[in-house]
Amino acid sequence: MVELINGVYDTTGDEDHPDYMNERVFERNRLPPRAYFLPAEHLSLSGKWRFYYASSPLDLEPQPVDDGAWNLIDVPGHWQLQGYGHPHYTNFNYPFPTNPPFVPSENPTGLYETDFSIPNRWQDDVLYRLRFEGVDSAYHLWVNGKKIGYSQGSRNAAEFDISNVTRKDEVNTLRVKVYQWSDGSYVEDQDMWWLSGIFRDVTLFAIPIKGHIEDFCVQTELDKQYQDAFLQIKLHIQLTSAAETLLELTDANGERACQPEIYGLPPGETEHLCRMSKLSNPLKWTAEHPHLYHLRITLTAKGQTLQVIDQPVGFRTVELKDGLIQVNGRPIHLRGVNRHDHHPRYGRAVPIDFLKQDLVLMKQHNINAIRCSHYPNHPALVSFANEIGLYVMDEADLECHGIGVDLERLPSDDPAWKGAYLDRMQQLVHRDKNNPSVIMWSLGNESFFGQNHVAMYKWAKEYDPTRLVHYEGDHEYRASDVCSWMYKSISDLVSLATHDGDKYDKPILLQEYGHAMGNGPGALKEYQETFYKHRRLQGGYVWEWANHGLSKKLDDGSGRSFYAYGGDFGDEPNDGNFVMDGLCTSEHIPGPGLAELKKVYQPVTFHREGNSVVVKNRHDFISLENLLYAYEITRFSGEDEHNLTSSTGQIPGDRSGPGSTFPIEFAGQNGLEQCDTSQPETWLRIKLLTRQKLPWAGINHEIAWAEFRLDGRECEISSQPALAKTLQPAKVQESRSLLRISGPTFAMTFDTIRATINGWSYQGIDLILEGGGPQLTFWRAPTDNDKPFAAKIWQDHGLHMMTQQVRSVKHQHREKTDSFDITVESWIAPPVLAWGFETTTTYTITSKGRLVIRIHAVSNGTNQPKILPRVGLEMTLPRDCNVAQWFGLGPGQSYRDMKEAGYIGIWERGVDEMMFNYEMPQENGNRTETRWVKVTNEDGIGIKATLQRGQAEGSTTSRKANTVDNGSAEPPSSPLDEWELVQLPQQRSEKRTGFDFAVSKNTAVDMDQAQHPYELKGSKGVILRIDDDHHGLGSASCGPDTLGKYQLKMRTFDFTVTLEPTGT
Repeated sequence: MVELINGVYDTTGDEDHPDYMNERVFERNRLPPRAYFLPAEHLSLSGKWRFYYASSPLDLEPQPVDDGAWNLIDVPGHWQLQGYGHPHYTNFNYPFPTNPPFVPSENPTGLYETDFSIPNRWQDDVLYRLRFEGVDSAYHLWVNGKKIGYSQGSRNAAEFDISNVTRKDEVNTLRVKVYQWSDGSYVEDQDMWWLSGIFRDVTLFAIPIKGHIEDFCVQTELDKQYQDAFLQIKLHIQLTSAAETLLELTDANGERACQPEIYGLPPGETEHLCRMSKLSNPLKWTAEHPHLYHLRITLTAKGQTLQVIDQPVGFRTVELKDGLIQVNGRPIHLRGVNRHDHHPRYGRAVPIDFLKQDLVLMKQHNINAIRCSHYPNHPALVSFANEIGLYVMDEADLECHGIGVDLERLPSDDPAWKGAYLDRMQQLVHRDKNNPSVIMWSLGNESFFGQNHVAMYKWAKEYDPTRLVHYEGDHEYRASDVCSWMYKSISDLVSLATHDGDKYDKPILLQEYGHAMGNGPGALKEYQETFYKHRRLQGGYVWEWANHGLSKKLDDGSGRSFYAYGGDFGDEPNDGNFVMDGLCTSEHIPGPGLAELKKVYQPVTFHREGNSVVVKNRHDFISLENLLYAYEITRFSGEDEHNLTSSTGQIPGDRSGPGSTFPIEFAGQNGLEQCDTSQPETWLRIKLLTRQKLPWAGINHEIAWAEFRLDGRECEISSQPALAKTLQPAKVQESRSLLRISGPTFAMTFDTIRATINGWSYQGIDLILEGGGPQLTFWRAPTDNDKPFAAKIWQDHGLHMMTQQVRSVKHQHREKTDSFDITVESWIAPPVLAWGFETTTTYTITSKGRLVIRIHAVSNGTNQPKILPRVGLEMTLPRDCNVAQWFGLGPGQSYRDMKEAGYIGIWERGVDEMMFNYEMPQENGNRTETRWVKVTNEDGIGIKATLQRGQAEGSTTSRKANTVDNGSAEPPSSPLDEWELVQLPQQRSEKRTGFDFAVSKNTAVDMDQAQHPYELKGSKGVILRIDDDHHGLGSASCGPDTLGKYQLKMRTFDFTVTLEPTGT
């Protein structure tokens, strides 16, 4: 293949195939990879470039592009996000025929061009180099019409020497020809958008010809006691004459940490191993205390400074010892997440501030580890992780998941691909090798297993023996230092952890778990408890950090936009919204899943022993002396809450070291009788807060918390209100199909044909919409985690279209209480199928307008579902009922298996705030452990609801705990002396306390049918749900289903809901 560029012919092929379809050619004239640093004399070429888009590389031959054909494009950036082609999302399927190394003839190609001039301040005796941090997927480049080279490996850097073609005193022209598809695309099949172009920075820099440092490698070595240290620096240097290098190390305060070292260097291209003086017990680097020193390397020749390199240094070791990952001689626990480079408008061209904010949010949410999935993230990530303290699993840009096992020989096991595999590993290791945050290299993701992985592993271990190597696809652990798995159920995880007893060589990690797609994930608490219970389990990485939605304007001319996923750009084939699977939204705003993860990941846990709150420090290295504890005691009575007392205290460092357990004691001294079940709820909430400002958090940032009930009674709903007789009896009017019950302040109509409450008003104001009275319902809009299994069961059993057959309606007046009863016998069942619920519903209306609804539902028939979405009453309130107030868990949403982040309080929110706007509409906004809820208009008029379960549900009585005396950690003068802590069961998520409710402006049907939030039609009113029970969430979108204890299993339901008008 011959190409004409500015009148110069050149050959871009190798034998019969062009470079971009030859697995043996992954670079031409590219310089060897090196550690990331930029010399002082560097110039960013980012900005507006000229751009020409063609549907095939062949469209650009043999004529050059006319000047008038150029457009402007942003670099860094993806051309699909700037009006050329369209984004395409697949999970693992290739969007082109699978026939490696060949790619389609329709191979969109972008021709980029920009001009640059050499700054006058730069010296003359220099070499000019170009550095590309990331180009997707392959490219050739020219400078001033001269062919320079070729590179592929989209998320890997590439450098080229352009000294011979660059003109110092003239304008220079850089041209880059980028191919959307290349043979490299077969090993870049990560679960993300296919996006093309120059998406990371392009930099021109200069280094002295007389001498310069091509590369350097910093390694720290601790003695056997992990106290004293040596610093070793390997320099790769080019010199035209003898020179010397000065090595200086200073601490965070700029003070000298050890004696400077000077090494003489001979001319030529050489490697030198330099070793600095022994450091006596330097501060060590860990994710908990990321102490950094500052290394300066100065290269001089004949008194002239040639080059200065500044590099942060963290003294730490990583090793496999006693079958565990150990840092500085201690096992660590990884509380991790997987992270892609993603921005909702720029794709993988992520601004640095946006990236840094990701890492700050991670630290604020108790995350201590990142897996760079599934490629080297922007180089700023590891640099910032060094500063704020995060353990990084750095992963090679390698995945060939979509190839499957149909080929005769997989790339991973094909010798023809060995060079490409090794190149991707070498690029990764060389770029990031000087960062203490990187504790583990990863060979890539979901690429099956073959001899090329072994080659990658051997090279990495030989070049860098100071780190571990990871690969999940190797379950015989020939090329992995850890046993890594994905999406194992908790029971399977326990089996793996206990299979070899205490005789094992390698720890177990979950490289992906807790798939955070849509509403969820559930059971994070159980995973964390399992990690804590089994020594061999060292944690894992939740999938994943953020949704990958791309902002797309609607076509209706409104200017509105939404977050698009697979198929929204006409991309076929696609994997839909599987790309929306993050703890954060596409804007990287924390979602409910991240709030839950923060609580589950908190590095301090609490439990009760008698009159003490026992604190467990689960940090691996630091004490709690830099935290303070604060507590408050709150009594809830009716609709009021009273703060009884609050105080703070300091935690002593000598008793709160890593792994330690110590009590904060609140002993009852007066022997007061334990509060009985008639007394209001009183709660202790204790939290640990930062005492000083940190790089990622301010003073009083909450690290951990817990709450405990003090008054000795389980959180049951108050009993059904007595139906007291009043002086003004209710009036009843009856017609052929309607009953009208009215009192001094209310009026209610009941449809005796359809057995529903048609209308209900209070003080002349409607409490429900016409026909929107309470009805027994079972459906919820399926979540992403429901859809693979549970939702199919529910739909197959018709739970989304249940109908009511009224068998009888009877009514009577009870003179004793002056109340009116309506009893309905009905059959609630789906069409066609032969199962349903025999229900008895009793409506009791008091003369004050209170409505008490007793539900008794017994399932009957054949082929009944074993699990249900939910069961409860659903009603439609007027649209102006836009204020919700409740007593229960809050402030955010909660579910049976995702409620650790909630705590008890009386909360108030607008109805819009009660919903979480998932980018794929689905069930959301539920609240659990509710005692009462009110939904009102702005004037406070509306409905208050409570729920009481039948006798079959039973109640749990707490028993008083024995008091233990374990000493105290500087307890405050005890306002708790009047109270005795009561030992309650610890598994809060397993108990059915209170009821569930949700308010929404969208029906379940609407949320089920809408594919994006803008498609939600909205209800005519506000939907209020009062649920006796609700199915959990699980993480079955990619992982195990809802745990059995959190499933809503078929049974007889017996519960009573009390609805009463509220307001003046």
